[in-house]
Amino acid sequence: MTDDEIMAEGAKIAEERAQGKFISIEELCARLGITLETALALGAEEASRIYGRPMRFEAIPCRRR
Repeated sequence: MTDDEIMAEGAKIAEERAQGKFISIEELCARLGITLETALALGAEEASRIYGRPMRFEAIPCRRR
């Protein structure tokens, strides 16, 4: 997808969310053509901007026995 296509799809998603539709992270990634890791990195970037301090996601290994 081009940047313009991603922005257009993002606008569609924002409109759907404004109308009360739940959009899962899996659907969001598929519609934008990005990986989960990219979505989390973008989310951390946006949270950093909103809260004015560095934010990050930390992966915690699953410890199943």
